[in-house]
Amino acid sequence: MAQKRMFSKEVVRSDEFLDLPATSQLLYFHFGMIADDDGIVASVDRELRYLGVGSKDDLKIMIDKGFIAVTSDGKLIFITDWLKNNNLRNDRYNRTNFAEARLELESQGYKFKSKNFGIPTGIPTDTEGISMNGSSDEEPSKNKGLEHGIPDVNQSATPDKEQDKDKDKDLGKGLGKVKNKDKEESQTDSDSLFIKYFSNFLNLSKKNIQRRALTLQEFIKLTSFEREQAAKASKVYHDWYLNTGNDVKYSVNSYEFILNAMFKEFQEMPEDKSGYDPELGF
Repeated sequence: MAQKRMFSKEVVRSDEFLDLPATSQLLYFHFGMIADDDGIVASVDRELRYLGVGSKDDLKIMIDKGFIAVTSDGKLIFITDWLKNNNLRNDRYNRTNFAEARLELESQGYKFKSKNFGIPTGIPTDTEGISMNGSSDEEPSKNKGLEHGIPDVNQSATPDKEQDKDKDKDLGKGLGKVKNKDKEESQTDSDSLFIKYFSNFLNLSKKNIQRRALTLQEFIKLTSFEREQAAKASKVYHDWYLNTGNDVKYSVNSYEFILNAMFKEFQEMPEDKSGYDPELGF
């Protein structure tokens, strides 16, 4: 988890934020520092006792003003403007351990970091493409052919080498036929998996019709194993979401389900850990 946090002036200098009580503002900054890389804060009661400032009244105020959200069991807090405040490099980002809480919040329309969002990993160097002797990798050595005994363009290959080339061509043709057959079978499997995957989302919500092309682009990027996982997960997510009783308009669409690799979390039906906090009303 990152050790440094940021706060956007757009958020903390807004009229809505400055109108909050001082204790609520202070609590917001503390939550911003202790949240995980997805903006989720755990053990809220313990943190309130440890900090010695703020109360559940401050939580209710921030919830009413839309600065934080609370999971259905009342145990976890989510900072709603997290992506405005923090944009981590992809190689420094660690997905939250509270997968079910993230799914619940996503189903309510809140956005989280995806695998394609964030500052690119690594910084290109000025020496890329330069060989150890100081020349470019693309620059051919003038005496390269002579140094390694490789004929230059004016020399002809030996008869034995010509025969080897003919054999390689024949072998290549045979392998090409096998590869083409395997490719056709693989394409058929991929098509059927996508139909299965997309149908489950379409049955969940008609809004997915508009995402079909984008979904297909992401689906074909997956490995064969991941496509099978995605097809299986789409059915699990379909059944799970209907059981939550939430409005389907808040369900994750077929495109983001792949983009955020959510299909890996729905290989089995998630456990129902819902609860109720009478003081918070959730």
